[in-house]
Amino acid sequence: MPDNQNDFIAFFNALRAKQLPFVMFRLPHTDTITVYQQQDPTHHQTKTLKENGFVFAPFEATSTYTYIPNELTQKFTIPKSEHSPTKTKHPITNTGKAYYLGLIEAAKKAIDQKSVTKVVVSRIHDQPFTGEMATSFLRLVHSYPNAMVYFWSHPKTGEWMGATPETLLSIKDGVLKTMALAGTLPYTENTTPNWTSKEIDEQQMVTDFIQSQLETVFPKEGITTSPTYTKRAGNLVHLCSDFQVAVASTTPLEIVRLLHPTPAVAGVPVKESLAFLSTHETHNRSYYAGFFGPIQDATINLFVNLRCAELAKDKLLLHVGGGITAESDTETEWQESIRKTETLLRVL
Repeated sequence: MPDNQNDFIAFFNALRAKQLPFVMFRLPHTDTITVYQQQDPTHHQTKTLKENGFVFAPFEATSTYTYIPNELTQKFTIPKSEHSPTKTKHPITNTGKAYYLGLIEAAKKAIDQKSVTKVVVSRIHDQPFTGEMATSFLRLVHSYPNAMVYFWSHPKTGEWMGATPETLLSIKDGVLKTMALAGTLPYTENTTPNWTSKEIDEQQMVTDFIQSQLETVFPKEGITTSPTYTKRAGNLVHLCSDFQVAVASTTPLEIVRLLHPTPAVAGVPVKESLAFLSTHETHNRSYYAGFFGPIQDATINLFVNLRCAELAKDKLLLHVGGGITAESDTETEWQESIRKTETLLRVL
């Protein structure tokens, strides 16, 4: 097992060279990297989310989900990274700004017309990349100890990498946990975030949605909700509320269909927001804002695919988005998307 950065780079590159499906990941608050790999190119799919392995699902609703079985599993302690994230800001051009501003303006118009209350718009940032992918992954792991960090490689889906702060659902010992995560501000050390009504209302919409969805299958008195708190993710902070409930006989698939996509990645109401996005977003979200994670019998950890990049030839396709409400300022929303891009670029 790789116990230093050079060994890890060799291990990582050997896996990619096979051109067979594999995934490596580090769960939040742990010091272990786990690898699932296949020895053949079989495209495994699940309709139930009950098969043991690592599932990788797109943003758009689907009846089948790609997964990599955990039959060949390796685990090792995170090797030390010899290269720290750069503090230098990468120059980010305004390419794509007109498209994104157009989406924001269209969203505000839809909100004015009362067809939606909030809608989450997104864009893709193309970034040339000639670095060492293994080194970038290791930096992600070290830079985001509270996030789910992963690298996914599959002939059917391409290669994706990211560090997401958002849990879609976790189930362990019969207890379901999920979260309402929304609202974004820059992180400033030793400073309490100045949350405005825009961010507070945006996060409350997600909280209300999750509460109402859970109440359709669980008794209200059985659902526990935490007070809203600030959750850090790299150089950004978000507002978050945690939920907890005993799952009883409810299946993972039922819960996924209740919760995904949440207003945090779609909007309010969800159905109308998805209709807006299908009309106005001309790019394909693909696996951005989808969900992924390991399933092992009754223990499940699924996350929303945020702060992620799709790997293409000599470049990264960074997916970023933001929630638009009646109080949104167009230029401020653009700057927020820049900060989210920088969050990944300073590491990658």
